[in-house]
Amino acid sequence: MIDRTIVDKIRAHGVYTGTFEERRSLLEDGLGFSPAANAEYVLITGCLQPQAMPGALRALRELLDRLNVDYTLLAKEYCCGWMPFGQPAVISRDEEALARARELSCGFVVENFRQAEALGAKAIALFCAACEPAYTNCAGVTDLEIISYSELIDRHFTGARLDREIDYYAGCYRFRRRVTDVPVDLEPALRVLDKVEGLKVNHLDNTQCCYIPPHLEALTGSMKTDTLVTICTGCYQNLSASLKERGVEVEMLPELLLEAVDS
Repeated sequence: MIDRTIVDKIRAHGVYTGTFEERRSLLEDGLGFSPAANAEYVLITGCLQPQAMPGALRALRELLDRLNVDYTLLAKEYCCGWMPFGQPAVISRDEEALARARELSCGFVVENFRQAEALGAKAIALFCAACEPAYTNCAGVTDLEIISYSELIDRHFTGARLDREIDYYAGCYRFRRRVTDVPVDLEPALRVLDKVEGLKVNHLDNTQCCYIPPHLEALTGSMKTDTLVTICTGCYQNLSASLKERGVEVEMLPELLLEAVDS
């Protein structure tokens, strides 16, 4: 069963934890975002990312600003519902709850589409990997282009130099396949990495899931450096916690690119 109080809270506040005002204050006062009245792109940050991974999101903001990307945030970004009721339905294998979760999720996503259209945006760029399947499922009800933040960067990042060696893990997206049958596009991030001269990349096996202990051991066993870069917000949070004691630094792609642009 889906908790109606959570659904009602998303409708009222856009988020399922905290309030709309708290989230907006964190994005603007804490992370330095300055929402514009109109923009070519609308960035969807996700509900938990501003407080869960502020450094990565701040790096994305700084990178987009350096690249002169015309983007903004929504006045009230609605949660897609993955964490509060989508993921629990998938884990419990409750098909009825999953169908209801998809329905509710699409309703919230459409609200975000309407706001983006009103801002004159041409595309929505998604930072949160967990949000992406919901937007993919609902893309047919809008003329907006739905892209990943990696695609947004790829369109504006012409290149830089960084003499470093890293391990790169794209993520397995196994939960995503329970929500949508459209494959995730991992090519933009690879194109971006190829634009960084001097960067040596060890590509880890993205058929392995970092949430499964034996898979995690296989991934870390194949690492060649003490820096792991990923594009998946869920993998970032899990790997940051799992690998901290091993001395592995986990970064999101924008953090690496910002270093390259500044070097």
